[in-house]
Amino acid sequence: MPTAARPLTPEIGKRVHEKAVRDGPSEYALVTRVATIALSAILACSCALNPDQRNHYRFSPSFAIEDPQFRRSLDNVGSVMVGGNSATVLENGDGVFGAILEDIRQARKSINIEVYIFKPDKAGRMFTDALIEAARRGVTVRLLADAQGSKLGPMRDELTEAGVHCRSYRPASEYAIYGRRTHRKIVVVDGTIAYTGGFCIDERWLGDARDKSEWHDSAARVTGPVVAQMQAIFSEDWTFTTGEILAGDAFYPKLEATGTMQAQAIKSSKGDASSLPKMLYFMAIQAATKSIHIQNAYFLPDEQIRTALVAAAGRGVDVRVLVPGPQNDVPLVRLASQHNYGELLSAGIRIFEYQPTMLHDKNLVVDGVFSTIGSINVDVRSMSKNAEVSLSFYDREFAGLMEAMFARNLAGCREITYAHWKKRGSTKRFAEMMSHLFEPYF
Repeated sequence: MPTAARPLTPEIGKRVHEKAVRDGPSEYALVTRVATIALSAILACSCALNPDQRNHYRFSPSFAIEDPQFRRSLDNVGSVMVGGNSATVLENGDGVFGAILEDIRQARKSINIEVYIFKPDKAGRMFTDALIEAARRGVTVRLLADAQGSKLGPMRDELTEAGVHCRSYRPASEYAIYGRRTHRKIVVVDGTIAYTGGFCIDERWLGDARDKSEWHDSAARVTGPVVAQMQAIFSEDWTFTTGEILAGDAFYPKLEATGTMQAQAIKSSKGDASSLPKMLYFMAIQAATKSIHIQNAYFLPDEQIRTALVAAAGRGVDVRVLVPGPQNDVPLVRLASQHNYGELLSAGIRIFEYQPTMLHDKNLVVDGVFSTIGSINVDVRSMSKNAEVSLSFYDREFAGLMEAMFARNLAGCREITYAHWKKRGSTKRFAEMMSHLFEPYF
């Protein structure tokens, strides 16, 4: 990669956008500069794209989501859907962290955690103390934190001295935006309990979304046979990082049925031959007959997914998309997302922006029976570059829990109408257009 073109990261884009807001009239010049940098990065770093990955698909089902054929067809997306599971939806730090920390305190054999962000703040302190206590009572604890997203600081030494096996996933570098990062959020306890969602170990995830300092997010806690799939996904990255193969009952105990839910773990990474998350979304959207409800923190669907959503709305499906509003950690992404609102709104898709705080969820519910929750954003980076994970469920009870959360969040939203979108000023339009140039790298 030529050293003359320094890649633009979302953090740089965020700073540029914030300065544009402060400076007002200079926004044009700043956004133009941002666009110039983006184009330079795209031209210089086209190698970041994976030309060997299949990311365009054909699927025109003659059956609906509710047809058993759809459930069986989900085995196409990398793992087999298995029955006998029990799961619940957890919201915000009070719900998510409270449950995880309690399971860590009850752990007897093993704790495996993989996360994108682990910070030495109040949340990091809570987890560090719990993991140290577990290690000291004889539990084998492994923590895999992404090298770019995580800065454990002195907590790394504390954890290591207590016997916690701490490792960093891929060394961070100046060009890390083009590298392979783990954005997975996985917690597996004793090989019998698993969590995934949008959470990170960061104080922004504390609390209950009571104000803009407390983000809204959600996660699933699951028990049953699908936990082995989550353990295998963690093990894949752990073995890649350390060479250690995890095996035996401490990690893969015999898992009995704990409920009746059918579930599967979905993963993605840059080296995949196909984008399994995109396949999953595309199949569900194409087979929908009643409703598609999406909550996503970084909603930048590619042209094929947008076309599929428009087609679904055209055949009478209730398509609703819930995204962050003005409380947004990467405003540049919001601008790029808004660039495509017109195409969706004019087709009858309803878009809602969450007002109270940053909405960080990554969820999908289709026809009240199929749902997915995890770390996967509806953008190119999640669908084809980062290491990601989600749990999918073919179960009305779990879908009902997801729909109830969607309805609660909807109450805190402002609906964006086509008329409102059309009236935005020329400066906003120009900023959206320039931000849209970054879409392949968000």
